[in-house]
Amino acid sequence: MSEGGRIMRLAAAVLLAMLGVVAACDSTTEHGGAPATTSASHRPATDVYEVPDQIRDATMVWSAEPGIDLLATEGTLIRAALESFAIGSLAGLDYTYLGFADSSNSVAGGPLYSLFRADTGQGPFAGTLHGHLQQIVPTEVGFDVISCVLSVGLDVKVDGKYSPSGLAGGEGGELRSRFIRTGEAAKSPVVKQSSSSTGPDSRHWQAPTGNQFIGWEIDGFTDRDPTTSGNGRCARWARSLYPHTTPAIARDAYARDNPPPVQPAYPGWPDSSH
Repeated sequence: MSEGGRIMRLAAAVLLAMLGVVAACDSTTEHGGAPATTSASHRPATDVYEVPDQIRDATMVWSAEPGIDLLATEGTLIRAALESFAIGSLAGLDYTYLGFADSSNSVAGGPLYSLFRADTGQGPFAGTLHGHLQQIVPTEVGFDVISCVLSVGLDVKVDGKYSPSGLAGGEGGELRSRFIRTGEAAKSPVVKQSSSSTGPDSRHWQAPTGNQFIGWEIDGFTDRDPTTSGNGRCARWARSLYPHTTPAIARDAYARDNPPPVQPAYPGWPDSSH
């Protein structure tokens, strides 16, 4: 296997484990049938994104270190990419944001997203995913970002009961991602996004309706330092949100009748539709 392929598979395994949806990388269907499709998305072509039912009752809440603007160009792009990666892991590539599946096609060793199922068959999910931007590092071709994602507040409904969405727990996961600007992005005007977190749909998944990835390539999501994942900045941030969680929560840790609390999405997307 090439070095690029090894890194991509490691990156996918890290984030999928962190989100707790091991089945998203399985090569067979949930009931042991034919291999699941893992190539390009088969969702009907459309210019407007619609939130899938599998995640409609979940939200994504973002925070950032001082000096990082979640609504600026970089913050908006990062959120769209990591939310798409989460959706692809939970529901499948067919349900990710417009343009995400093609955003790594011209990156050496891409596309990373061929590792996803088109449709995982999982869900519905309820609760809240958390994301935190730790650092944005400008590069000659765009920027790198160090981020954290935490899924301990998200449950999945199975056989009428709500259980932990997977193996992830209170430690969070620290990732480095690279965003490469293309000529098209350089020509595009910089437009600051406004928040939509106070609307009536703030306790349902909010998403951009259009393509946020025009003019950008995403060169993967890699575990920054797996040897210190339990002691780093992401772990401290995760414990500030869920101080009493354990490092790993298995799907059979509990089964309850009611879904977990759903926090209002933040900062949301101003053109979100439901």
